[in-house]
Amino acid sequence: KSKHKNAQNSRIRVMLESEAFREIHRQWKKLGYPFEFLIPSLATSIGSSADKPAALAELMGILVNDGLRLPMVAVSSLHFAENTPFETLLTEQSREAERVLPIEVAQVAKKALVEIVEKGTARRVFQAFKDAQGNAIAVGGKTGTGDHRFKSYGAGGRLISSRVVNRTATFVFFIGEKYFGTITAFVPGDDAAAFKFTSALPVQILKHLSPLISESVFGITPQVAEPSKESLKKK
Repeated sequence: KSKHKNAQNSRIRVMLESEAFREIHRQWKKLGYPFEFLIPSLATSIGSSADKPAALAELMGILVNDGLRLPMVAVSSLHFAENTPFETLLTEQSREAERVLPIEVAQVAKKALVEIVEKGTARRVFQAFKDAQGNAIAVGGKTGTGDHRFKSYGAGGRLISSRVVNRTATFVFFIGEKYFGTITAFVPGDDAAAFKFTSALPVQILKHLSPLISESVFGITPQVAEPSKESLKKK
């Protein structure tokens, strides 16, 4: 019976949106989202939200494992002061895997990530990794570039001011059936205004590192072509 129905309806819509974002946050937390709340905004609703490199890598691990969230372990054990009164052993605690995505969803997402490498913005690393038999190892990933600014607008949408916050470029990826990670380029503060790099930068870094990764992870020694006799004569 309010005389101000428009204002009342607006408040109701705000309450519904806040409730919806709480549910979205609950779902995102299951997939490794590292923050304790989501800001109800248009940016968040279309998937543009803050994140951390480790959380992105964890999400990629969930997809690699067909929707299972396995424990993230950086170090398996630390052993201090062995054979002394201060001896201390720290080891990981075993935890069971938790299903957070249906297998079908994870597999569809992985297929889309592979297509980004084969046909999209991460094509630089297409066939960059090969096994001992010379067969290409499947690589998938997602690129993202952020030019973060605070902008103030006046009447009629007129831009009044723009302040640079930072610039980021990220590539989160998986290699084969076991390995995944993320590479992020980041420039904070006003200095970011002088940079124009995009997500092509971390993709190129991964491509540059591919021989070293192949050697250390897959045990494949990079092939170096022997110089020809003609080139030796010229030297």
